[in-house]
Amino acid sequence: MRNSLNPKPEDQNIILIGRHLLRWAEKLIVACEVCSPHYAETSFDSVLDRITGNDPAITDYIFEAPANCPQCRRPINEKTLVDVA
Repeated sequence: MRNSLNPKPEDQNIILIGRHLLRWAEKLIVACEVCSPHYAETSFDSVLDRITGNDPAITDYIFEAPANCPQCRRPINEKTLVDVA
């Protein structure tokens, strides 16, 4: 029996995040776990889930372009912890 932490491949959603949506998501964060370790508590994919309305239990994201922290400009990925505005 599978649970939401380990969905069957046919139940998973792989979503390509285009540049426009990626920039929108970047505008919703203040900083990343590197430059704001005490306040970064939300994964970047949670921000994407809110924007897209996708189910976080079965959705993974692929970025069309690199994402960067608006504060320190370091690269961030979908699992990077961020401080949400």
